[in-house]
Amino acid sequence: MILYGAGGHAKVIYDRLQAVGVRIVHLFDDNPAIKSFMNLKVVHDYDSLLYREEKLIIAIGSNAARYELSSKITHGFAIFIDPTAQVSKTSKIGEGSMVLTNAVIHAAGSIGNHCIINTRAILEHDTHIGDFAHVGPGAVICGGATVGNGAFIGANATVLPGIKIGDWSVVGAGAVVTKNVSAGIIVAGNPAKRMSK
Repeated sequence: MILYGAGGHAKVIYDRLQAVGVRIVHLFDDNPAIKSFMNLKVVHDYDSLLYREEKLIIAIGSNAARYELSSKITHGFAIFIDPTAQVSKTSKIGEGSMVLTNAVIHAAGSIGNHCIINTRAILEHDTHIGDFAHVGPGAVICGGATVGNGAFIGANATVLPGIKIGDWSVVGAGAVVTKNVSAGIIVAGNPAKRMSK
């Protein structure tokens, strides 16, 4: 497999891939100051011809960065589901997405492309997560809730049943979302209230 990214989130993905015996054959990162990563040489210019047969994961926590890079990369994208995660056979997960340690995805859910479902996150039945979204560690998305494209749900936040989180919105850590959140809004607190746009 190929990783794109040499930051903190890449360390997590690298570690979990190694734990299940997946070999990382190449690593790209745009930052010229990073020369090596976990004993791998870092290549700074993406080359679409290198390891064409290998799948790639954009191992970057930033939703915007995954969005921008995904349109420039011509390798096929992998899906990574940690073996400790519980994923219903009736749920769908899009290309480039990552489901991490002890996450739970219940029945009839859908996860878009290039998403991160982080450690111990819980997605109840019929939840829908848009492309490039990130559900933080320990967050709970209750049944029938929708998280829009590029939205970020902070650690230990709770989104109540049927709630809609708009595209590119941010839900602060520990927030309890009891009302729909419009696109591009930051909310925090219990109950969650608008902080800024």
